[in-house]
Amino acid sequence: MLNFGIVGTSDISHRFIEAAHLSGHYQLQAVFSRRLETAAAFSEQYEGVDLYTEWVKFLSAPIDVVYIASPNALHFEQAKAVLAAGKHAIVEKPMVSTPQELEQLRRVAQENNVFLFEAARNYHEQAQAIIREFLTDKTILGGSFGYAKYSSKMPELLAGQMPNIFSTDFSGGALMDFGVYTLYAAIGILGTPRTARYVAQQLPFGIDLNGSGQLIYDNYIVHIQA
Repeated sequence: MLNFGIVGTSDISHRFIEAAHLSGHYQLQAVFSRRLETAAAFSEQYEGVDLYTEWVKFLSAPIDVVYIASPNALHFEQAKAVLAAGKHAIVEKPMVSTPQELEQLRRVAQENNVFLFEAARNYHEQAQAIIREFLTDKTILGGSFGYAKYSSKMPELLAGQMPNIFSTDFSGGALMDFGVYTLYAAIGILGTPRTARYVAQQLPFGIDLNGSGQLIYDNYIVHIQA
């Protein structure tokens, strides 16, 4: 049994806890939040959970794994600290904001002999393996991958607020929030493209509300919608 901690108190963390407990291999032990009342409200449905508002003390807690579901831009520094503390990290998608951040996390994980995972379920599913196998002897002429959803945070944005998911400061936007699903599916099935491009409908403050991209392979083009 592995004891795990949670960073980030949104609904997705509750869903992760439920799945982790159902597996029979994990037990929630600790929750971190900047505010004690937030951690307490989040944890009230669970028993025997330690609450932390000090990051250093949380990293010293008796836990083996940390699930990170904070705003996107915080993932890198938090995951780096977790790995350096000798704990495994499961980071919500997108794990990082840049390729350079990913390389740093991989290096820290290797140095501390711990695992680093991205919580992006779709490319671990059997369906992708089946599709890849089916396409092995097929001639691919192109493809299209899309995922569109009305954001639950849109009412806040329309009311003049700035939810993290629409903030450039927190690595938000359509491509980072929903586009990763289509990118992971396309690249997981077809492999790494030769190059890529992306054109977005941008809001006045620079974030992409939606967009269209292309993955350029040697003999075909794959279209991405976010």
